[in-house]
Amino acid sequence: MNQIIKVLKGKFPALLFFSFLLSGCIDPVTPKFDFQEGLIYIEGLVSTSPGTSFVSVYESATEFGVYQNNFLEGASVSFRNTETDVLVDLIEQEGEYIPPVAFAASEGESWELEVRLSDGRQYQSLSEKIAAPVAISNITATYDPALFFSEAENDFVPGHSVAVSFDDPPNEVNYYYWRFRSYEPITNCAICYEGTYYRDGACRAASGYTLAPYFTYLCGPDCWRIRYSENVQIFTDDFVNGTSVNKLSVANVPLYTKENIAVEIQQFSLSASAHKYLKALKDILDNNGGFNAPPPAALIGNMFNPNDSSEHVLGRFTAAAASTVSVFINRSNIEEEQLENENLILHDEGGIGVDTPSPDTLSIPCEESRYRTGQRPQEWVD
Repeated sequence: MNQIIKVLKGKFPALLFFSFLLSGCIDPVTPKFDFQEGLIYIEGLVSTSPGTSFVSVYESATEFGVYQNNFLEGASVSFRNTETDVLVDLIEQEGEYIPPVAFAASEGESWELEVRLSDGRQYQSLSEKIAAPVAISNITATYDPALFFSEAENDFVPGHSVAVSFDDPPNEVNYYYWRFRSYEPITNCAICYEGTYYRDGACRAASGYTLAPYFTYLCGPDCWRIRYSENVQIFTDDFVNGTSVNKLSVANVPLYTKENIAVEIQQFSLSASAHKYLKALKDILDNNGGFNAPPPAALIGNMFNPNDSSEHVLGRFTAAAASTVSVFINRSNIEEEQLENENLILHDEGGIGVDTPSPDTLSIPCEESRYRTGQRPQEWVD
């Protein structure tokens, strides 16, 4: 679900927060193309796959004439099981709220999202029940030197297309949604600039003159960087109900580096309302926010303010089961240039005549987070 966060930080921030007129719950919506400050956007996912559940909370703002969307820190965020009334508290981490690492919901459970901002404003979602997932039967990865056109690069970029096969259940309507997590080994776990040193979990200032523009700190021992999909991949079984779907492309994995990579595909089974919301979001992204895109009111999902029914809350909370499968990709023989700059020169701290703070530090542990792990990925090959 957090593909939209890329949009909020990227080239379409104003689109999602145009003000609009609502004449009734089911009446047509006429958008007014004016940026509106103070709109709340909440995106959340409860999943049966550990490490994939999250919540993001943003508010629209204008600073120095620039439209932007600010992550709201200090919120109290919880998932609530509506049958057992069990609350799962989320912690703030790197611009998102995440549950404990081992948390995973179960098929058949119903969940709600509860959010209390630091200023006391409250938001919650309607209840969502987790439907049974559809198993992935096969996964393949195919390299393409011109995988897709990147506006950021102003060119076609290389990478791998990942495809899955599965058997669609007959006699029912199924809505599919795919996300991926990729795992690439990284060498440096921290870079400290402007004469700072890595101590006690952060880059900290210290006395002592140094000519080095930065210090690099190796990961010890193994560490993998985690990336997430950045677009919306959805599918309905309108024309394939009850048949086998073979080699359906569901993910584009750019060649950010030439390190080998493991890619985990998550295949979610969605409700009709969740699919409708994601379809509106996909149309906005695919149309680049143009005049043919649906109005921003389409991004009002199932979130609301229980104390103010007139407030329009953008975003959606979704509870969904996931079928996961991984593929290992060897990228050692790829000729095309990688997308990320690899010219970083290693600078260990210290040097002749330099008084560095104790203890001397050359490497640091791989800190577990949503974007980094020291746990060996599934299907990894040395």
